[in-house]
Amino acid sequence: MPRGTLRGYRWGHTTVEPDRYTGPVARVTARFACTRGHEFTVHFASDAELPASWTCRLHGVEGCARLGATATATAAGKGKGKSPRTHLTMLYERRSVAELEILLADTLAAIRRRGGAQPGCVQFGDRTYSFRYDG
Repeated sequence: MPRGTLRGYRWGHTTVEPDRYTGPVARVTARFACTRGHEFTVHFASDAELPASWTCRLHGVEGCARLGATATATAAGKGKGKSPRTHLTMLYERRSVAELEILLADTLAAIRRRGGAQPGCVQFGDRTYSFRYDG
């Protein structure tokens, strides 16, 4: 055994006391209704804030409403968070519509100069872009 190590200890073990005196946390069961017609339950800690909606484990459907939830809690749950960002939204964040139209016109002109879409390279501006069609 290497010098400086102790038996029974490992990284991440925080205490030497046994776990036999600790019990499970008090739980609350919440019922949710799937949009496909069945109900399911999810267990939460008793001090946790219960969500107004949950994802169905059986079908993967998001936004299954909790049974017994008030209408105000449901409306507040849907208002949280941002809407998902699409590729087009992120593109509009980086460039203006006028810049995108110029870029599209340059790209189409470069493709037409080469005689249509063919395997190879397209050059517009000071950059060269290669592409390939497998078909």
